[in-house]
Amino acid sequence: MALKTAKEYIESLRKLKLDLYLFGEKVDNWVDNPVIRPSINAVAMTYKVAHEPRTEALAITESMLTGGN
Repeated sequence: MALKTAKEYIESLRKLKLDLYLFGEKVDNWVDNPVIRPSINAVAMTYKVAHEPRTEALAITESMLTGGN
């Protein structure tokens, strides 16, 4: 199974059937809610970056425990 694109990730969220309440009120379209959407966009960016060329170094860090990647 290939890694989803950012768009596919967001569309997969739309398919979820959630009963979501925010500040005591039911949210019908939670994916496009202005309070929730910035968090969704942040996660979607990780999918976007994973598909961009030459971004391998952005996803690599050196372990403080082993010194390896």
